Amino acid sequence: MLSLLALIGCSKAPVQITSAKVVSGLDKGSGNFDRVLQICFDKPLTSTYYHKIAIITKENVKITGFGTLRPLASDPDNKCHLRNVYLYIHKDSPVDARQLIKDYVVPGNIRQVLVQIYNEKPQGKELPIAEKIFTDL
Repeated sequence: MLSLLALIGCSKAPVQITSAKVVSGLDKGSGNFDRVLQICFDKPLTSTYYHKIAIITKENVKITGFGTLRPLASDPDNKCHLRNVYLYIHKDSPVDARQLIKDYVVPGNIRQVLVQIYNEKPQGKELPIAEKIFTDL
């Protein structure tokens, strides 16, 4: 019984994804933050979660990626997380992924964004605890 209570006490709060969009006006000249994905939830995150994304543009450029989403220490009441799209580039990304993101991952040119949230990094075929597809962004 005690171990059951310990498990209940350590569980993470459920999350609900409310919106996702590409934001392009945040860069202050460096060129590193000219493509940002904003993921919003129904309430601020209070635990660390793992997420996967897939962005498909109207030209069928597909960018996929993953990473952690942590509670925002600097703004704990904020329901939205900003993720630099360039950080989603990995060894299986398309050739010239950075230029493809710069040219095609822009507001108004996104066919679909899939956001999946997990309690921990999936080790196999675990199902996400939250998943949502956004279209025509």
